[in-house]
Amino acid sequence: KYAIIGNDSTCFCGNVPGTLQLQFEKCDKTCPKNETQMCGGDNAASVYDTEVTAPGPLFSINVVNITETTLRVRWMTPHAFTVITGYVVRASIIQTFSDLPIIPLELRVPKGTLQTELLNLQPGSKYNVTVAAVNYDEEGPNVTVTVETVIGTPDPSPPDVKFKERHGDRMLVHIPEAKNINGPISMYRVVVSIEVYQQGFTIETLGNHSYAIDKGLPYYITAELDPDDIKNDFIIGDRVTYNGFYNAPLPLTNDIDVSLGVVSEKNHVKKIRYAESTKRIILNINEPEEVSPMVVALGAAIAIGVVLLLIGVGLLIILRKKIHLARLQRGSQSMPLSLSEPCIEIENSGFMQDEDERVDYYSNLK
Repeated sequence: KYAIIGNDSTCFCGNVPGTLQLQFEKCDKTCPKNETQMCGGDNAASVYDTEVTAPGPLFSINVVNITETTLRVRWMTPHAFTVITGYVVRASIIQTFSDLPIIPLELRVPKGTLQTELLNLQPGSKYNVTVAAVNYDEEGPNVTVTVETVIGTPDPSPPDVKFKERHGDRMLVHIPEAKNINGPISMYRVVVSIEVYQQGFTIETLGNHSYAIDKGLPYYITAELDPDDIKNDFIIGDRVTYNGFYNAPLPLTNDIDVSLGVVSEKNHVKKIRYAESTKRIILNINEPEEVSPMVVALGAAIAIGVVLLLIGVGLLIILRKKIHLARLQRGSQSMPLSLSEPCIEIENSGFMQDEDERVDYYSNLK
């Protein structure tokens, strides 16, 4: 408000002109740059009214308690002012992951208030926060500080994984690009759920394949992929480790649920969101499956053994038929048997009767 000049060029400023007034003649030294004006004198100073009524800049400003959507800003009153009737606080966005229009915030607080909280901010965004002192309709210069809100849970939900084909214990899928208005997309997680006991999975117990085996869980994270890795199709079950997650081969006897998770990480804060729906891949028993060479060799050996067994059984049947025919032919060529002696009746007692004297019938005929 007031400019105080003494000893030719020593200048001060103040909010009040002072209480001790001297005679005008005491200020007898002209100003170095303008000889028509006086710049004080010995033990005297010239006081000029600048006619500026707006407050000066704040002495300091700082921001604390930053969350995803809120922050608290504090400040100290300016050194130069006449009257302060209040303060105006503004927050304008300068960088964000959201593609929605964001309206700048403005908040006016009464004098005596040296802090306030800003609400409804956009997560993971950078803001310019300014505070200025106000003298009724006149506003002092802004003091600005740049702050960044904490990233939020990814929004919207990750998209569904697109199934392409399955061969045995491997599956080819396409991972669509996800969207996140609350922060960056740092990684993609592929979750496999083997539909044996239940549908879906519990986030609190979701881990890698080894953890799932140890805990007896039918679901696990099979891979964590960089955003550049999803530009090409991904093979589930290729036995490769992706960012600490082993991509285990899939079982051949169960249906598979595949879902996607999005990891957002910035400034040592990590937020994860998994898809609200899963993509079920129903096992098709008609699909060709990859088998090991040992299984192929074993199957071939079994097939050859079965063929040889059938051949042996056939040869055995043919041989038995030939033997039977040979016996029949041999029986038809033999002479019939005839009795040369009369039959002897045997009693049940087991003793033979005395043989009667043989009669010579031939001699009697003569």
